[in-house]
Amino acid sequence: MMRRNLRWLICYAVMHGMIFCFANHGYTQENQINKGTTDDVLAADFTLRDIKGKNHRLSDYKGKIILLNFMATWCPECKTAASSLKAMYGRYNQKGLIMLNIDIMESEEKAAAFSRKYDVPYPTLLDKDGTIGKNYGVVGVPVKVLIDREGRIICWNCRSLDNLIEKQLEKNVK
Repeated sequence: MMRRNLRWLICYAVMHGMIFCFANHGYTQENQINKGTTDDVLAADFTLRDIKGKNHRLSDYKGKIILLNFMATWCPECKTAASSLKAMYGRYNQKGLIMLNIDIMESEEKAAAFSRKYDVPYPTLLDKDGTIGKNYGVVGVPVKVLIDREGRIICWNCRSLDNLIEKQLEKNVK
């Protein structure tokens, strides 16, 4: 009887914790983006080290179209998406798209092994404590964030990335 009550209490606590996370998540950038108010949502600048030891600062890519892919090596959908993201990189990198994998809260070794296994051709950055993911409203992976040349978030975990990227590449061609 005691075990059953303990299990129920644990399930109750977990469910309330999840509800709290999702309820608070509604106040993140995702909510603004879903309401169509993304014109004013600037991507938060950050500096992260990649798996090769090089620092990447988001603001260094200003003037470029950037796709951030928040991911983790244990995520089944991240593994499945690796080949389509690699193909997308092949289609758009020469046209000016910058792609950055952001591995959340994992070791450099795991992130590097994932990049080697899936032959990821773009940098994999390490968000070891999850701060950058949190700043971008990431509570689960994968999340893709598309940023325009002015540094505004134009898509948070949206579909039709190819169409959006093509439209952005056509705009303001310098």
